[in-house]
Amino acid sequence: MKNVMRDPAMATGLLHRRLVLKGAFCTSLFAATGSYTFAATADDLWEDYKQRFMTPDGRIIDAHEGVASHSEGQGYGMLFSVAFNDQSSFDRLWNWTATALRRPQDALFSWRYLNNSVPHVPDHNNATDGDLLIALALTSAAKKWQRPQLLTQAKQIYSSIRKKLLVNFNGRLVLLPGLSGFLSPGKATLNMSYYVIPSMRAAQELDDAGIWTKAIDDGVALIRQARFGRWGLPPDWLTLGKDRDIPEIATGWPPRFSYDAIRVPLYLQWGGMLDLDIASPFVNYWHAYASGILPAWIDLKTDETAPYGAPEGFHAIGAVCGFENGFSPTLSRSADYYSSSLVLLSNIVARHSEN
Repeated sequence: MKNVMRDPAMATGLLHRRLVLKGAFCTSLFAATGSYTFAATADDLWEDYKQRFMTPDGRIIDAHEGVASHSEGQGYGMLFSVAFNDQSSFDRLWNWTATALRRPQDALFSWRYLNNSVPHVPDHNNATDGDLLIALALTSAAKKWQRPQLLTQAKQIYSSIRKKLLVNFNGRLVLLPGLSGFLSPGKATLNMSYYVIPSMRAAQELDDAGIWTKAIDDGVALIRQARFGRWGLPPDWLTLGKDRDIPEIATGWPPRFSYDAIRVPLYLQWGGMLDLDIASPFVNYWHAYASGILPAWIDLKTDETAPYGAPEGFHAIGAVCGFENGFSPTLSRSADYYSSSLVLLSNIVARHSEN
């Protein structure tokens, strides 16, 4: 492990090179050596993703769990189909999602579908990040393909989220991760990677602008506070208490920066809100490893790191956010649904940032 780059000028220089990295990310896609799947263009990457994770009827399969699908995955798939101008895939994804996961009592979606279970949806609790991803995909599709009925669907989702999942807690407007299990009289449990900033910004235009603006502002302020461990990174899960204004690492989950929190900088970058103050801890962390092999997680209480490296999706996020230099994103044949999704998301963010 090499010395941490504590010089602010060095960190600033790395962040200012972000545009160069974005260009490299978009144009040097996916080397074809060894175990890597060749993808000459981003469109090839989407085709490979569909073949591996999308069923003919429009269900994105989380290969890690085999038979499971989630509202998050459906939202990702819908966003990818819009980005790659694939209306046929979008329609299949949206039709399956609306049929299999939409809750009858509101415009939200059940979080998980199990193909080998009866019923297929045993738990009707939602996952707010999935709802936000689906709403953003509908908004993007409506604008790209001139389909106003999709915008109506998106507005209904944003309205339901605002009414049921944005709550005032101890002076903050917070976004609950789900309808059940995250709020009690003395505690709110939050996941900052559920703050899908570009979707929340879309909600400003389609729903109550004032409430959504406060939700974004309070959420970003919370991210600035939620810094833990040697590197000052956000945890996957955190809690707020009624008697304290300072966020804490949540109990009941490993106290880690890992597979959830990795999306925090990506969504901020996508929403144009990843400033130097928020980015600096990530820059220092990414550049702390001489080998360039980022650990898959770090314990924010003990600073213990995973004994294995982060998947390529983490490195793709590092590249598009300006934390990592010289990485050419790849999609290996062994990459699971989640890592593959992060690679495609990073490609979308890179292209969005160039426009």
